[in-house]
Amino acid sequence: MKTGILPLGLLATVLLTTCGADAASQNFEWFKTHDKERQAKIEECKKATDPRGNEDCRNTIDASFASGTFTKS
Repeated sequence: MKTGILPLGLLATVLLTTCGADAASQNFEWFKTHDKERQAKIEECKKATDPRGNEDCRNTIDASFASGTFTKS
C-alpha cells in the first residue's frame, strides 16, 4: 500500500503545478525584443484592475521600464 502512495503523490504534485501554468506567457527578454507586441500588451495591462496580476503583464511592464518606454498613464 505504501508503494502506491508515493507515485500517486508525485502524479498529483505534477498535475497541480502544471494546471496553473500559462502556456502563452512570454518572458522578460521576449518582451524586450518585441516592441509591437509589448506595446499591445501594455495597453491591455493598463486596463486591468491589477496591472501586475499576471506573469505577462509583469514581464511587459518590466521590459518597458528596462527599455525606457513605460509611461504610467
